Amino acid sequence: MKGRLLTEAERAAAILPGRQCGTCTLCCKVMRIDELESPAGQWCQHCDPGKGCRIHETRPPVCREFFCMWTYRKDIGPHWKPEKSKMVLSLEGDGQRIAAHVDPSFPGAWRRSPYYQELKQWSGIAAKAQVQVSVWIGRHAIVIVPDDDIDLGFIAEDELVVSTTAMTPQGPKLGAQKIKASELPELEKRWAAARQRQGIVGL
Repeated sequence: MKGRLLTEAERAAAILPGRQCGTCTLCCKVMRIDELESPAGQWCQHCDPGKGCRIHETRPPVCREFFCMWTYRKDIGPHWKPEKSKMVLSLEGDGQRIAAHVDPSFPGAWRRSPYYQELKQWSGIAAKAQVQVSVWIGRHAIVIVPDDDIDLGFIAEDELVVSTTAMTPQGPKLGAQKIKASELPELEKRWAAARQRQGIVGL
């Protein structure tokens, strides 16, 4: 599931046949758009749900550059179209996170079949490439690892969600935690030292 982030032109050119947005406008609800003062989980003031953007020609770059993974990834089935799944899949953090942004009107959508099973499957594949799979319901984050769903609760503006690896008698165990953004440089140093001691690759 890992892949580099595509440019706007590359993503537009990569849209698969039949994967145009059409009547789907869910990204205008679940994604946070600072440039338009639109919080995650609420319809953007410029969106006509099911129709499109009223300022399409002058929309900010963050909107122009966004294409959900359903539009251009052949390995993501047609059932993941956001208006059907109630989730928007996004590749974030320079390709280090696969995020499922859930419509807060359907907070349990990620647990339905086949979506939950596929998120679990992706988490196993992603872990080998040091990629995180997470579910976001507004600012509420749940990180999915092969043997657990780690509910981190509300993520504040000054917090980050990071993946972790801990040594156990059974071997490395994947995890996640939320930290203050200001703590990241010091924690990265500690994690690097721990990885060197334990022979672990990744966080």
